[in-house]
Amino acid sequence: MRSSQTSQQTFLTRFIESPAMESVLAVVVLLCCCVVETQMASEPISPTPGPNQVPISTSFSAVPSEVDRLLRELTARVEKLESECNGKPKVAFSTSLMVNDEHYHLGPFDENTTVVYKKVITNIGEAYNPDTGVFTAPVGGAYYFTFTCNVGNSGKANAALLKNGVKMIAVYETANPKSGIYHSGANGVTLDLVEGDKINVVLWSGSSIFDNSRISMFSGYLLFPINTK
Repeated sequence: MRSSQTSQQTFLTRFIESPAMESVLAVVVLLCCCVVETQMASEPISPTPGPNQVPISTSFSAVPSEVDRLLRELTARVEKLESECNGKPKVAFSTSLMVNDEHYHLGPFDENTTVVYKKVITNIGEAYNPDTGVFTAPVGGAYYFTFTCNVGNSGKANAALLKNGVKMIAVYETANPKSGIYHSGANGVTLDLVEGDKINVVLWSGSSIFDNSRISMFSGYLLFPINTK
């Protein structure tokens, strides 16, 4: 029970300290000021306080200017958030090996071969090149990539995702083609990239993958940009 309460308190603390919550609090304060101002305008004030009345402080005259200040600050914050959101680059792609539904086996080859995924399902930002099979990071940031391999007629699928030629993750799966059952494997990774970094999938020599336009795929997207300057 104590652990649950601690988790709830931690969540509330993070939420209250978030930029979004700051904007919400600013709106609440602004509305409260407006309510006070409206009540003051609607309630008649006797020119001379009675014996049981407390004189109204002249500090209420500052309410309109305070409302204006809060409104300007809130407007500036919203404009900043909108600018940051609109300025964030949008990068996402999903591809498959084959364009049509025809069953196709890629490999085996005598040497390591870059897998060129021909069918482009999504390519927001045009960072993936369907002619080379290579994704080039348009901006620095944290990216997530995933790829799947269905075992081809060689009986094994041995492939890896490379960053600038260096292996990051791999998929290895075997199957018996004669049984008519083709096993598959998948893997994914988050990578910190700088502008110009290149990502691709390589099929190691002696192995093959199978596709019918939707089971051997390569996808990725930008999680958030990172300014390295």
